[in-house]
Amino acid sequence: MAVHIIMRMKLYRIYALLMFAVPLLGQQGPQSSLMIFNPYTDHSSLGGMERSLSINGQLRSQWTNFGNGPNTQYLGANMPVYAWNGAVGADLYTYSAGNLRTTQMRFSYNYVTGFMGGLISGGLRLGINQLRLDGSKITTPDGSYEDNLINHNDPVLTAGFMNSFGVNWEVSGAYTNNLFTAAVSFADLVSPNQSLGDAKFRFDRTVYGMFRYDYALNDEILLMPNVAFRTNLRILQTDLGVIGQYRMRTMGGLMLRGYSGKSIDALAIIAGYQLSQKVSLYYSYEAGLSPLRYTNEGSHDFILKIRMEPLFGKNLPPRIIYNPRFL
Repeated sequence: MAVHIIMRMKLYRIYALLMFAVPLLGQQGPQSSLMIFNPYTDHSSLGGMERSLSINGQLRSQWTNFGNGPNTQYLGANMPVYAWNGAVGADLYTYSAGNLRTTQMRFSYNYVTGFMGGLISGGLRLGINQLRLDGSKITTPDGSYEDNLINHNDPVLTAGFMNSFGVNWEVSGAYTNNLFTAAVSFADLVSPNQSLGDAKFRFDRTVYGMFRYDYALNDEILLMPNVAFRTNLRILQTDLGVIGQYRMRTMGGLMLRGYSGKSIDALAIIAGYQLSQKVSLYYSYEAGLSPLRYTNEGSHDFILKIRMEPLFGKNLPPRIIYNPRFL
């Protein structure tokens, strides 16, 4: 009798799983502990603020102790265009997590004008998403995978690649002066679903924010406390850090991801060095602090930054100011 009851309970659980579709949630985009050195990644309104052509290449390997952990490759550039009273930029990144790969190509323009002793900027970014799922790396309990032949024995799953294309967009605002920089961005607030085979994938709406304050301790040391956050309007995550810069070339600091018992995730150790007048290199290592730290311990982040003169518009004549004394 007891065995019969257990079998019936198992059947009821199977029926329940078949009747109800359960949405799966997870990390959709790349985390980074080096955002302070390339804030344009999250905020198009900060394009051109370095007053140079800024080229950034980034490699991030997340949770190296965990098989198929997230990996990110990023390449972006932005520069001021004084003739257009603003800046333009473009970037391309690939983000892989497990068997799913997301590729985004984005283009931006931000308008910049003087405001209250600093600069205020409004940016717009548009792009294209590609989702790619490698069915050959999926295994199922009833599948057959002998002699290099893949048969999932599943009517939905394929042994090949599944691709999906969509759009992404962002609006962003920022203010900066000689002491601090603040920015907030809204991404994919109305994002359509993308079909991936028989599944639906949706990029979650996200709000990004950041604040950085530059405090000169003396003639040689500059401290840069900073805070960043991201939220999908249901869950909030924060990055709180401080960077020290010595003689404009050597940098080091710490960053804590999380603000409460459930959100505390990692402590990042950050270092950077200006190799030459145009080239800088930054690195961070993240040590896990959550109960999953023995599984997701170890994330490595690298950024190579190159600064050059803007490609055009650098030799524009100064703005003409009409003085009634000479009319």
